[in-house]
Amino acid sequence: MSIKNYFGWAPHLMTAALALSLAACGSDPGEGSGETGSGSETTTDGSDSDDPSATTSPTGSNSDTDGTSPSGSDAGSDTEDTTTDTAGPTTDDPTNATTDDPTDATTDDPTDATTDDPTDATTDDPTDATTDDPTDATTDDPTDATTDDPTDSGTDTDTDTDTDTDTDTGGGDEPPEWLLSIENSTHTLQKVDINTGLATDVCVLNTNDSYPSLTFSRVNELYASRGGSALDLIDPCTCEVTQIGSYGGFSGVNGITSDQAVELFGVASTQDETISIDTQSGMAQTVGALGFNWGTGGATWSDELQGLYAINGSTDFLYSVDPDTGMATPLEPLTFNFGTVGIELHPLNNTIYACSSNAVLFTVDPSTGDTDPVGPMMQQGSCTNLAAPYKPVLCNGEPL
Repeated sequence: MSIKNYFGWAPHLMTAALALSLAACGSDPGEGSGETGSGSETTTDGSDSDDPSATTSPTGSNSDTDGTSPSGSDAGSDTEDTTTDTAGPTTDDPTNATTDDPTDATTDDPTDATTDDPTDATTDDPTDATTDDPTDATTDDPTDATTDDPTDSGTDTDTDTDTDTDTDTGGGDEPPEWLLSIENSTHTLQKVDINTGLATDVCVLNTNDSYPSLTFSRVNELYASRGGSALDLIDPCTCEVTQIGSYGGFSGVNGITSDQAVELFGVASTQDETISIDTQSGMAQTVGALGFNWGTGGATWSDELQGLYAINGSTDFLYSVDPDTGMATPLEPLTFNFGTVGIELHPLNNTIYACSSNAVLFTVDPSTGDTDPVGPMMQQGSCTNLAAPYKPVLCNGEPL
């Protein structure tokens, strides 16, 4: 082909090549610079010629087989593909809920009830009745009647309505603050106030016998030595006398007192012996000799001494008496001159009381022998006997 012919056809050939190139790229030749990719496809067709070995240059420009640099209309179709440089929603989209969405309830949502919700009743809810609810009746409810309710009638309320109906010997309370004494001149049983000494009548005995000694046993029964030779039982509420029996030959038994059990001890002045007395029969047995000439006298049991105290009116001495041997031991001279003798140790206050011919109540100090008056008993005759109960005496349910 001639040069002329070449230059004549050249424009037509270039136009046809450009059209083929644009058709192969799917571009509109009217858009000039080429379409920017928004997808992920990379163009590999750099066809500015028919050479199948032509490839797209690394810079995104097409190189022609004839070595012509990409310029002019060629450059317009070789714009670098921006598909991989466009930020996609996969990583940088702020609406991506997978990682950065602050409303993501899986981890960062403060309303997540699984861990951080303060209304979560499983652990943190203060109204959770299982552990923290202060109204939980199982453990913490102060009205729980099983353990803490002070009104729990199962254990703490005493419904015992038992009442002692014994009208003779009383209950198990402390003994009363009085002594009993028989005023022999009137055959009247009297109650003597240990604080004042004053005697008041209780009842009149249904007998004219005289009683030089009187005592309560450990079971709170009242016994009297009738005439100093026999034992009687007296009801302190009615003054009914029941004769029990003779001492079996012992006389002058002017002092009787309880022993450690249900029987009695006595001092027999006629025999100058200590005797034991059976309360069922009245029969007496010798314990042992007193060792002294005994005149008027009386005796009383002492738990502290574990023996007897006795006054001998003939010597005006206080003695101790051994309950195993019957032997008397002088303790102290008394500060009062006794005629008749009544003596009793009161279990309420462990005090020895005594009386004599002037019918005045005394206290006796066993460590010194001091005999101090409490007050006049106002009896008409001599006082010969005193008795203190070991517990209250009830008469028709009322204390004597």
